[in-house]
Amino acid sequence: MQFVVTAAFVFFMASTVSFAQDQPTDLLSSYFSAVRSGNSQAIPAAVLQPDQAKAVLAALPAYQADTVSAVRAAVYTLLQRVGSGAKQLAIRQASVGLLTQGGRDADDGNAGLVLDYLTTFKKEDFISASKDTIRVLFGQRSFHFEKLLRLIGFLELSDQNESIRPYTQIGNPQATRWAAIVSLARMSDVSATEEMMRRARKLPVNDDVIYKIFPDLAYSRRQEAIAYMVEALNSDDKNCLSADAEKEEAIPCGYRIMEQLAPVIDGYPLELDKSGDIKTKDYVAALKTVREWFVKHPDYKILRDRY
Repeated sequence: MQFVVTAAFVFFMASTVSFAQDQPTDLLSSYFSAVRSGNSQAIPAAVLQPDQAKAVLAALPAYQADTVSAVRAAVYTLLQRVGSGAKQLAIRQASVGLLTQGGRDADDGNAGLVLDYLTTFKKEDFISASKDTIRVLFGQRSFHFEKLLRLIGFLELSDQNESIRPYTQIGNPQATRWAAIVSLARMSDVSATEEMMRRARKLPVNDDVIYKIFPDLAYSRRQEAIAYMVEALNSDDKNCLSADAEKEEAIPCGYRIMEQLAPVIDGYPLELDKSGDIKTKDYVAALKTVREWFVKHPDYKILRDRY
């Protein structure tokens, strides 16, 4: 596997050479040796400390070029852990730069892992070189093509619109057509947005639609898509099932929708925990709170800086 280091990354790392001899480098060596030998091991806590981010990033390119796919996968996980929560923009951008290079990984699973990790970063974390790598991957029709389409939409690489449009047409796999449509919708393409909403509105709102279609409506960030989700949020029709497998009961789909809207709306009255669940002990009261909030805030702002 060929690993390419961008000029921006080299410049960033030039200022971190003195960090490379710090203790985290030794910990990384031991950690990756264990991974290479097939031993499952937790990432050393010391290498995840914010003040060690530069040293860790400086050391990772050597491991990213490793011939063992498990080692490269561990590198990508470290890049996500170190980068996505970093307060320094330069560190997040350097992490993204290395991750996008990982999109070229010859291992299908690793390539998919990289694309998933990239969705945890902000739009500002992708510099021009990183965006160019995404364009190249799209042009090569690399692994996990539908994920690539959505990533392009998130980054609003509108110069790719006319290259994406043919994938919306009959003759392509249904999953590819849908991914191309929502990608274009995210980039404010009118015809794609209309087609997305036409398809969504003709389906009954139930568990399948909530889990498979509504996440893409939220992803699109289109006003009409979010308004449709809010409309469904306010319905008392019990078309979804509770999460309790031992005692399933019909419930309003709003309980699911209020979680999907949380990362999308500025000033949203509820927060999600790390698992993506609403932070509440009373879901009935939480749904009531969200419904009332939308009544009081008809001019809500849709956030676009995250995937």
